[in-house]
Amino acid sequence: MNRYADRHLDRRDLLKALGITAAGLTCNRLAARHLILVDTSGAEQISRVEWIPYDTGRRSADAAPQQRCAVRISTTGGAQGWADFSISVAPDEETTDLISDTLLEQDPAHPESLWRRLYQQGLPLATLAAVDVALWDLRGRLEGTSVHALLGAQRQKVRTCLNTGFNRGEPADYAQIARQCQASGVAAIKIQPTIAWGAGRDGLTDAGFPDKDMAVYSAVREAVGADYPCIADNQSGYTYDEALRVGRLLDDLSFAWYESPMPETDAWVERYMALAGELRTPICGPEALPDAYEPRIAWIQQQACDVSRISIYHGGFTAALQLTSACAEAGVALTLADAGPDPYPYLQLMGSTAESVTPYLEIASLFRELNVLPGRAQPEPAFDNDGLVAIPHRPGMGLELDWQYIATHRVR
Repeated sequence: MNRYADRHLDRRDLLKALGITAAGLTCNRLAARHLILVDTSGAEQISRVEWIPYDTGRRSADAAPQQRCAVRISTTGGAQGWADFSISVAPDEETTDLISDTLLEQDPAHPESLWRRLYQQGLPLATLAAVDVALWDLRGRLEGTSVHALLGAQRQKVRTCLNTGFNRGEPADYAQIARQCQASGVAAIKIQPTIAWGAGRDGLTDAGFPDKDMAVYSAVREAVGADYPCIADNQSGYTYDEALRVGRLLDDLSFAWYESPMPETDAWVERYMALAGELRTPICGPEALPDAYEPRIAWIQQQACDVSRISIYHGGFTAALQLTSACAEAGVALTLADAGPDPYPYLQLMGSTAESVTPYLEIASLFRELNVLPGRAQPEPAFDNDGLVAIPHRPGMGLELDWQYIATHRVR
């Protein structure tokens, strides 16, 4: 028996009932990953790595310019792979040189090996993420197929989950959002209730409001009925006692999981273990850890969470792929952080894994109109009438960029 299977069978049974257990996936997963180990050495070598920051012409809520950064990796044979990320990934001059020194003249056939070399040199994780996604994109384009097909396609569409966003109002306001979400075909809703940023106490950075939050959770459950998957996300705003009190209500309301209720530092891991032991509702975390996949695996091993979580910005596609395999082996699900304008790596990863492991693509709005972002050459993926998003089938990650726009709007 899997060493995790005898812990809280009611918790695992709950996950199974929601269709998000991972039993039986590991063998298929490992077999699929052998597909990327074909030796093509000598066919191509990396010849150039370019970083191109550009202005989208849009403004954020505080009126700051929204800038992004494209990274493009070329080979001696003329092939190219790329990625498009937030401007935050752009490296300084020293890091740019380190990346080029590491990648130039290397065989691009094995992105995971190149990722390991960059990771061991202490590359900033967000910068590493951009390079890694571009390397996988290049690998797919060299093979003429999508990344999820390289890894072994498991599905062609994925279910969606709406993140409400924090501080959306009173319980009735959240209930209305939940009804709209359910009516749209979106498969689940993540409720992010009230939080006071920077106003924490008792070792907390931010402050949650458990009594108000419990009213929100109750109103949402009443609005959507007993069977609609609901998720609680409290962004590390509770003390242990508050998290336990709210968690017991979530047990009664049959929530799908309970995400990041307390701070996620090392000092709080034992409290997460205790909380997991007290509640039937699966615990999800950690979201806020600044490292890649290894500490998240440690949380699983310490039984501090039942659902793991990672962002592509935490080291890239390879880091998320490694955590996905660990979750499959441990029999736990993995939830991927809100994809925002960068859904392509998430979709390719999900397309290569079963729904039981990566159940939902998180979305931030119910907006469904075709939307072409500045710097992109195609509309962004959108959910259909059934709440499903199709996995892109273009080679690589499936993202095509408008290089003329990017060149003419380059900021440095």
